[in-house]
Amino acid sequence: MSILNAVKNKKKKTTEDDFNFALDRISMGIGRKNLFVSDKEKLVTAYHEGGHTLISLLTEGSLTLNKVTILPVIKE
Repeated sequence: MSILNAVKNKKKKTTEDDFNFALDRISMGIGRKNLFVSDKEKLVTAYHEGGHTLISLLTEGSLTLNKVTILPVIKE
């Protein structure tokens, strides 16, 4: 996935950004670009996910956070 991203961006070598792109794509899947999410839903999602982040930061012995990404819940 990281190599494909590098080729798509006309790079001769993969970089850490390409690797991180691949990790995100594999762990979180492909995002839907045409999904409409209301401003209220975005705010509620941000607070909810921010809460997970705060709990992780404030809980002794929890895993170190590498990256925090807030994505809306996809309702089907």
